[in-house]
Amino acid sequence: MKYGIYVPNCWSYGTVGGLTRLALEAEEAGWDGFFIWDHLLIAEDIPLVDSQVAMASIAAATSAEGLKSIGSLVTPLARRRPWKVARETAALQELAEGRLVVGIGLGQPPEYVFSNQELPTPPERGVALDDAVELLVGFWSGQPVTWRRPAERCGDGESVPQVDAPPFLPAPEPVPPIWVAGAVYREPAQKEPDVVAMSKDEYKPQLVDRTVDQPTRPFRRAARHQGLFPITMPWDNSRPITPAELRLAVDMAFPDDAPPDGYDVIAYGRTAGPDAPTSLGDLDLFQETGATWWLESPPDLASLEDASAIIAAGPPTR
Repeated sequence: MKYGIYVPNCWSYGTVGGLTRLALEAEEAGWDGFFIWDHLLIAEDIPLVDSQVAMASIAAATSAEGLKSIGSLVTPLARRRPWKVARETAALQELAEGRLVVGIGLGQPPEYVFSNQELPTPPERGVALDDAVELLVGFWSGQPVTWRRPAERCGDGESVPQVDAPPFLPAPEPVPPIWVAGAVYREPAQKEPDVVAMSKDEYKPQLVDRTVDQPTRPFRRAARHQGLFPITMPWDNSRPITPAELRLAVDMAFPDDAPPDGYDVIAYGRTAGPDAPTSLGDLDLFQETGATWWLESPPDLASLEDASAIIAAGPPTR
């Protein structure tokens, strides 16, 4: 199992310089990877940095001999232009000397509630995500891209999106692995606020409660790519994923067989500190469940100094 650091791109972590400093400290302390959130907005008055710009700084400052993998977990690809993401990730892969991991997912509604131009529901974002990842992989190939949304993802009477693009060069070398996030809900059929409408006059979100059953589509999507990153919802850094929840996620992605050789399964939590929610014994259980990565996640609201202390202690089992 490999060991990485996973931190927000906001609060005290919300500067390019701060994140780059933590990545360098992780490299010095012997961690295998460094990963950051990719949010555009958390809430009013909370500092937040652009993840792609921060990742460029991290890629340039660290080395392939140190951090083996770096990336954003996760990019809400349904809300990005896939051709722009293709250009960004190809450039990042060059800077990273082949170490880039691309994490994708639906993202959470609150980060885009300031605009009425976004897809409001998870099913709509899911269709857009599947479209975008197909296009992204096509652009990465360095070949011309001729794409049309599959019929099963088209609604009745709607126009069918199409793309005819020349080769996007240079193609990334190697093609980055894609890790797909999936939400593991701790309370089945729980209620969660979602943006379902927007006032066109005031541009203020109207939030309603929607019932959320445990989704399986993100896990089936993950099985088509190179990694699975299950995230427990609602998010609570003090209550990270458990081995049993990881097993549930793996079983939803691969109901009939084990993950293929080389496939990554990512677990996260915190083993550092007297109030650590994850024990060292849990790490053995995660590995037995199929985890290939453990991401140590300092408290969301920690100072950079506190996060540095956790990082400096090194991977938990070494």
